[in-house]
Amino acid sequence: MNPAQIQQQNEQILKLSVPLRPEPQLSFEQAANLLGQFIRWSNTTPYYRTYIDKPNEGEIHAIFQYEKLPPFTVDGLRYLERESEYFISLGPYELCIQETKFGFVPASSETHASRVRRKIRFSKGGVSTVMLVHYSRGPAQPIPPEVLRMPPVRQYPLIPSAEPAIFVMGEKTGQRVPLQSLQLLQQQQQQQGLIPGPQGFQPQANAGGPQPPRGPMQNPMQAQNAALASQNAAIAAQNAAMASHRGPPKPHIPEDPNDEDESEVVTHRDISTTRFIRNHEFLAEVFSPEPTPKPVELPEEKEEDLQAALTALQAEVDALNQKTTELEATKLANESAALVLH
Repeated sequence: MNPAQIQQQNEQILKLSVPLRPEPQLSFEQAANLLGQFIRWSNTTPYYRTYIDKPNEGEIHAIFQYEKLPPFTVDGLRYLERESEYFISLGPYELCIQETKFGFVPASSETHASRVRRKIRFSKGGVSTVMLVHYSRGPAQPIPPEVLRMPPVRQYPLIPSAEPAIFVMGEKTGQRVPLQSLQLLQQQQQQQGLIPGPQGFQPQANAGGPQPPRGPMQNPMQAQNAALASQNAAIAAQNAAMASHRGPPKPHIPEDPNDEDESEVVTHRDISTTRFIRNHEFLAEVFSPEPTPKPVELPEEKEEDLQAALTALQAEVDALNQKTTELEATKLANESAALVLH
């Protein structure tokens, strides 16, 4: 794989395979409701690798974004302003909004930059790995001529991904769906009413504030716990498959009865935190296009060598301080001589 292909692979996103109707303007309450819907759909609907390229006004995308995956930054638009981040509180929820203004399509007839991209996710009260991306219009700003002459922000043509879709939540976490079967699965889910029809889902205004996703997932935190539980099952299945290729298992080591005292010290929060970190490291390895680098081995240094280096550095500092004192004395003497002459 050449560097251009690696770059394009890093620009791909994991997008929820649910049709969404364009919405020119989207309030934060509508965004929170949509995020709740995305979390509910994510339990029964897979995500697939694709690009967001030169989106139209009103487009809405649901993507799965984890901090160890390549961040979503390239969408075929060029922006005159850096991305800003702020937070909005909506009752028990808090939204994190990453906003970029004054965007335009490079090498097009646009002479003013007015496109706005908002990336919205739950920062409190919900699953933070599901992100909503919305494109709209804002105040326009003339595009400088030197910016118009810049090359496109990405290399074309875009090579479509051949990787199968994957479930990231629910009972099927980790299971993959061939791309050839994705459209058929989508049609079946639409007939069963699990996801919107071909016309797409349209967010509704809600004067009463954001509502949690309905159905079995009444609370976004419950959705996250269920996702972690299903991820544990997927990890156990993968470990079992890997163990079958490693040969006979190692002999069982009986547990130390003294461990009962230690288990009383470990809280449920400690276990949940360890499980959360382990599961997300597993997801990062699954979705990462690059192999996991080996840890860097630091050379061992003796205490005597460090002490000698510290002594040498201290001597240099003392010499510099002495030289500075001499220079200041010389400067003061010259200034005094000049005053006497005048």
